[in-house]
Amino acid sequence: MSLLRSTIAALVLFSSTAFAADAPPVGDALTQWKAAVETGSVDKVMAMYDKEAIMFSVFAIKPLETPKELRGYYKKVVENPDISVKITESHPRQYGDIAINSGLYTLSYTQDGETVSIPSRFTFAYILKGGKWMIVDHHSSKVPLAESVQ
Repeated sequence: MSLLRSTIAALVLFSSTAFAADAPPVGDALTQWKAAVETGSVDKVMAMYDKEAIMFSVFAIKPLETPKELRGYYKKVVENPDISVKITESHPRQYGDIAINSGLYTLSYTQDGETVSIPSRFTFAYILKGGKWMIVDHHSSKVPLAESVQ
C-alpha cells in the first residue's frame, strides 16, 4: 500500500510540475491587464476575468461579484481617455494552475482638467484556463499614508 501511495504522490507532483512548466509567466497577466485597462476597451478588460471573479476595488464600497457589476465598474473606469496604470512593484508566484501576484501600482486619470494619481496596492489571484491566466480574485486598495503602524 505504501508503494501505491508513493506512486500516486509522485504522479500528482509530476503532473502539477509539468502543467506549471507549460503555463505562460504569471507576471505577463498583470502586464496584459494594465494594457487592457489603458486601451479603454471594457471587452478587453473583461476578457482577463473569469466568469466567477470577485473584485474588491479602490472605488467600490462593496465587492463586485458578477460579470455585470465588473463590466459596469470598468465601463466607468476606462471611459477616461487618460487612464494609465504604472506598476511599481510586482511579486508573482505560481502554484500549479493557481497563481497570485501582489504589488503596487499607481492609477492615474484626468478629472476636471487635473491629473489624479492614486497609489494602490493589489493582489490578483489567477487560475490557468485554456493556457491563459484568468483573474478569479482582485483586491486593490489605496496605499496608507502612514509608513508604519505603532
